[in-house]
Amino acid sequence: MRFEGIEEIWMKLVDVDLKISAWNRDCVELNPRSEKGIKVRVKDGRLSVDYKALWKLEKTIKRDRSLEPLELRVPFGVPVSVGIKRGQVTAEGVHFESLSVGECKTSLKGCIIGDLISAVSTLSGSVVVKEKASVMAIAGRVTLKVKELDGDIEAVSNMGILKLTIPIDSDASIKIEDNGGSLSWRVSTRKTPSSAMGGTR
Repeated sequence: MRFEGIEEIWMKLVDVDLKISAWNRDCVELNPRSEKGIKVRVKDGRLSVDYKALWKLEKTIKRDRSLEPLELRVPFGVPVSVGIKRGQVTAEGVHFESLSVGECKTSLKGCIIGDLISAVSTLSGSVVVKEKASVMAIAGRVTLKVKELDGDIEAVSNMGILKLTIPIDSDASIKIEDNGGSLSWRVSTRKTPSSAMGGTR
């Protein structure tokens, strides 16, 4: 499936293996394994995609509940919003306006992020912050390397494990609040190992 004139993309996915990447073309290309389980709508430059695993749609009890594969290619800079439950996401060069994953394994490479929520999931990779971003880890593990930090980023962990690495030359102000949990941090420079500071509380 190919779509022209798309200015934003919204996706709601269940039990799906999503592979999404940005490319130099002006069109959006969407490749589901089967068009039976996918609902697509285009209105005012917005592409909406609703996709669930076929075994789930057929309401069958299946021991081997495999993920439904879905590939998406989008023009560079087109904002994408994804909500996915029980699946997998692999993304490269994508501009995520929002990304919400639940019970998922997610890998990002060079993706611009806006609002990112990871619940009971594993999320890792490299990201870019252009203006403003927020990252929340809920009862899962988030490990992200910020390659470019040109805006503000807010990070929250709620019963989860959250690790952010920012560029060494960043001008950062860090605020830590303890809400009945434990926090650890470490700041280091290129000068000497003795200049590193860290703590736990």
